[in-house]
Amino acid sequence: MAILRLIHIFGATFWVGVVWYNALFGLPRAKLLGADRGRIMQTMTAPPFPQYMTAASWATALSGILMYWNRSGGFSAAWLTSPAGIVLGAAGVLGLLVVLEGFFVQRPIGMRMAELGRQAAASGGSPNPAVMQEMQALSGRLERATYRGAYLLALAAIGMAIFRHV
Repeated sequence: MAILRLIHIFGATFWVGVVWYNALFGLPRAKLLGADRGRIMQTMTAPPFPQYMTAASWATALSGILMYWNRSGGFSAAWLTSPAGIVLGAAGVLGLLVVLEGFFVQRPIGMRMAELGRQAAASGGSPNPAVMQEMQALSGRLERATYRGAYLLALAAIGMAIFRHV
C-alpha cells in the first residue's frame, strides 16, 4: 500500500501540477504570442511530454483504483455507500474522467496538430488557410479540455483530501 500511495501521490503531483501550470500560465501566455503561438505550443508539447503526461495520469489512476479496492474491502457495498466511500469514489470518478479525456480527446488532438505542423513545415511556406482554420479549431478544443481537466482534477483532489472527514 505504501508503494501504491507513493505512486499515486507523485504521479498526481506531476500530472495535476502540469495541468494547472498550463491552465494558469502556459495557455494564457501562449495566447499573447500571436502568430508564434503554434510554434511555441508545438515545441512545449513535443515528445517526451505526451508520454510523461500519459504515464503520470494512468499510474495515478491505476494506483488509485488498487488503493480504493483495498480500502473498500474488495469493493464492499457497505463501504462504497458510506459517506467516505461516496466522496472518495466520486473523486476517483472525476480523476478517471480526466484520464480518459486526456487519452481519447486531448491526445488525438495533439497528434493531429503535430501532423499539421509537420505538413506546414515540410511545405516550406506558411500553411494554407484551411490548415490554419483547422489548427485554430483544434487549439480551441484542446484549450477547453485543459481547463475542464484542471477544474475536474481540483475537485478530485478536494474529494481525496476530505474523504476521511465526512
